[in-house]
Amino acid sequence: MSEPSNDPNEHFVESIREDGVGLFVNFVKQQDRFGHVVALVQGESCTPLFASIEGPSDEEWPESPPLQEIHLEERGPATVAMLVGKAGHSHWSVAVEPMSEPGAIHYSVACRMQDHPQCICSRYGALLEPAGEPTLERDGPWVWKVGDVEVCVDVIPQENFPTPELPANARGFEVNASLDHEPFPKTIQWRYKIWVR
Repeated sequence: MSEPSNDPNEHFVESIREDGVGLFVNFVKQQDRFGHVVALVQGESCTPLFASIEGPSDEEWPESPPLQEIHLEERGPATVAMLVGKAGHSHWSVAVEPMSEPGAIHYSVACRMQDHPQCICSRYGALLEPAGEPTLERDGPWVWKVGDVEVCVDVIPQENFPTPELPANARGFEVNASLDHEPFPKTIQWRYKIWVR
């Protein structure tokens, strides 16, 4: 596992199994917001897998949540990243944290919106070279094969919100939140996870 850093510009969350395989999420400032890269850790090697696709600062409905502020909180042995941001008249919040099962990262996203969105999603570009087509398991996750490791992505259903759609291909994936029938203004939430096996 990585050593904690005193650098205020270094922000990351990780979840590593006992065999040294896991995920490392690095948050990087891009213009007015934080994007992030998800990487596969295998011992001393680190292979970038996915990068969040960020929109321009003047876009009201960007391709990923516009997150301008980040706070890291230590919860026991784990670090949790909490991010917030705004675009147009809408506000976003995201929590990124290790799951109880080592090698897995959980994302919880919320958007408070005043009117109907043009798009509401979390979009990622694949960084794998060469790019490989993922496979969709029956009633299960999308799976990318990276050497001997499988990297899985899936949505997490919630009782109070419609389950998001999760299209994926060799270029990446996106978690498309679904709107409920509640009147505006309202808050929409979506959750997803990335893990290794």
